[in-house]
Amino acid sequence: MTHIDEREDREYKHWATVVSEEAIERFGEKQVVATGWAPSGYYHIGNFKEAVTCRAIHRELLNLEAESSYILNIDNIDPFDKIPAFFKKDYGKLLHKYLGHAICDVPDPLGCHSSYADHFISNAIEIMDEFDVHPEPIKTSEMYTQGKYDKYAKLFIEKKEETSQLTEEITGSRMEEFFLVQCPKCKIFAAPLITDYRIESKEIIIDIHCKREKKGCGEKSTIKMGETLWKLKWRLDWAARQDFFGVTVESSGKDHGVAGGSIDTSLAIHKKIFNKSKLPLLIQHGFLTFGGKKLSGSSGSGMPVTEFPKILDPAIFLFKIYRSNLRTDFDFRVDLDIPSIASEFDQAEELFYQKLSLEHKKSREKTIKAYELALIGEPSSNKAIRVDYGHLATVMQVCLFDEEKIITRLKSTGIIPQEPDDLTNLFLSKRFQRVKYWTENYANDNIKFKILENPDCEIVKSIDQTIFNHLFEALQKLPDTLKGDDITQFLYEYSKKQQIKPKEFFQLIYLLFIGRKSGPRAGTLVDAISKNEVLMFMKKALKCLTDKIDS
Repeated sequence: MTHIDEREDREYKHWATVVSEEAIERFGEKQVVATGWAPSGYYHIGNFKEAVTCRAIHRELLNLEAESSYILNIDNIDPFDKIPAFFKKDYGKLLHKYLGHAICDVPDPLGCHSSYADHFISNAIEIMDEFDVHPEPIKTSEMYTQGKYDKYAKLFIEKKEETSQLTEEITGSRMEEFFLVQCPKCKIFAAPLITDYRIESKEIIIDIHCKREKKGCGEKSTIKMGETLWKLKWRLDWAARQDFFGVTVESSGKDHGVAGGSIDTSLAIHKKIFNKSKLPLLIQHGFLTFGGKKLSGSSGSGMPVTEFPKILDPAIFLFKIYRSNLRTDFDFRVDLDIPSIASEFDQAEELFYQKLSLEHKKSREKTIKAYELALIGEPSSNKAIRVDYGHLATVMQVCLFDEEKIITRLKSTGIIPQEPDDLTNLFLSKRFQRVKYWTENYANDNIKFKILENPDCEIVKSIDQTIFNHLFEALQKLPDTLKGDDITQFLYEYSKKQQIKPKEFFQLIYLLFIGRKSGPRAGTLVDAISKNEVLMFMKKALKCLTDKIDS
């Protein structure tokens, strides 16, 4: 457990508050929060977690009346080392000749932006705006062109031995080459081997050999630093960038924080090479995975961030991250988890508006803070009546996505009033669209279903009549006040009293109403169909059994 985790736990404070208070204690009122990203592929939700983590800290610093700025370093000088799967078929031949070049020099295969990197940068900035994430975007290529890194390159050369020893002590591997340099002949960025470098008349002179085994041209050259594209290696680049931007807080994945990792290296460089006493607060956040798999923008794996607002309000995704502990990993299954994530946010809103009580102070304080940080814009004086996402997915399928029928069903069951206010109508309109999109494009097959218009007598005749009778009896005794999961619990307890396995009870419901052994939550399904219609359907099914007895 880190000191941040300890303070969060001990003081019942949200991690954004703990980090912000520590940053202010260390650096005073002027703060610079930084995040970074390499645009080698589409911006997915996995790397978006870093940006939204930093957004929370930036917002909390402002809440604490600090002068905070928030920047996004876009590392667009990464080597183009592979063609993404989503480009191979149509653009593989075009892009192949640019392998090894810097991604800022690779053309956009779609022709809509000035470079391959800019194509993905534009996509990322657009979606960030939708999520209320507004860091100042800064391209690494521009920082190198403007000479921001020059003094650091000279410093590392002047302290070559000290820098090499330092990296060896931390990582166990001695760093002999400090730079990546573009070959002046073939423009390959990843191939040149630096054979020597020195400072002459305040200029850095580099001898390079563009190695053929690295797909280079074989050329040997002597150039001045800056005559072609160049870049400090990652661990040096990161520390240099933090220094010239004056970064006070930066978050990165836990992999950067392992012993001997890039966080250890960066802090050591700040202290021993830059001679700084106040070191930036380099925190670590947990990973977000999809179905147990880490995501990759360049391979095309994972869900693009552009898809997420189509299935959930962006504030709900922000809340999911903010409600988790800073270093906690969580696995995300888009086919199953969306309804429960939405439900957690709805409950947090109830808590915020004091419509729901929560006795545990730690949970209450953190949940409310997470909700406040997740909001896009100011909270309204009133709250919309929220319809549970999972329940709505069931109702919409029962009503065959007919919006008028859905509204009528929600009113008849008392979930929404006969005359909803404008705020509720707006909420419903947006949630309808998102639930429909998720159900049709992402929902697990067990969640998708179609209600049978009439009982399938062949199915009915094959079931255990005793279980059927007890289920019919249970549904007749079902209190009208129960909804959703409370219905599930009622049926569960009723089956146990009759010494019937609850699984058999629920399977019978699915078989009768959707013609298979599994489906959405049984209580939600019954609630969505309505008690009256369920009983009418059961009476029709009973006729199948009567016919069976007569025959």
